[in-house]
Amino acid sequence: MKTKIYLLLIVNLLTNFYLSAQVKTQLVDDKMDRFDNNLGITRLTDKSYLIQSSYAVNGQLDCNHLLIVDTKDIVLVNTPANDSLTKILLTCIEQKFKRKVTKVIVSHFHEDSSGGLRQISRSGINSYGLNKTANLLKSKNKYIDITFASFLTIALQTTDVELFYPGAGHSIDNIVIWLPDEKILFGGCLIKSLEAKDKGNIKDADLQAWPISVGLVKDKFKDARIVIPGHGEIGDTSLFEKTIQILKMN
Repeated sequence: MKTKIYLLLIVNLLTNFYLSAQVKTQLVDDKMDRFDNNLGITRLTDKSYLIQSSYAVNGQLDCNHLLIVDTKDIVLVNTPANDSLTKILLTCIEQKFKRKVTKVIVSHFHEDSSGGLRQISRSGINSYGLNKTANLLKSKNKYIDITFASFLTIALQTTDVELFYPGAGHSIDNIVIWLPDEKILFGGCLIKSLEAKDKGNIKDADLQAWPISVGLVKDKFKDARIVIPGHGEIGDTSLFEKTIQILKMN
């Protein structure tokens, strides 16, 4: 019996390693550059970058963000967890690309998504998010400029960014962000990484709706090439099933 368990563990580890390596071979450049101790950036494709930030500002990069760079617009998906780190990130992006961030998308109301929204407002950057998210943030004196109810397409110069609300899950307002040309899905905290061991923060979760919402995302974005969870390693569509499996755990 123990031999079978060990074999299953080895197969699981090898599968996770293979899937992670498979995604990395598709990237333009899988080397992360540090903006500073609490911020890093990795180029995914010609137009998109993975940004990672530290939630507790301790040098441990545990939050994922997406950056889309077009000919005029630079779009940031999710702010770091506070205004000061968000200000540093905006400065670092401007120094790297010689242009400023023009749009920010908030995937849900938690701090790891909206923590720097006041700094975004002070910087004169337009923010986008679900109407539910906007309502939840008002009590924190945070405001979203452009809201939607279920689906919104943001047309950039050479590509589109699609915002989709599949239903409640990790929070009642979590959305996903889809880049159809790049086949990249930012799943945010709705989606768990392959190395995730549990559901994480479920304080505001709808545990009954969560697997249903993930199922809708799984069906709608089955041709995704890269899937980015809110925390942990990026992967591919196997993250959908991984999330559903975790949600079945007691």
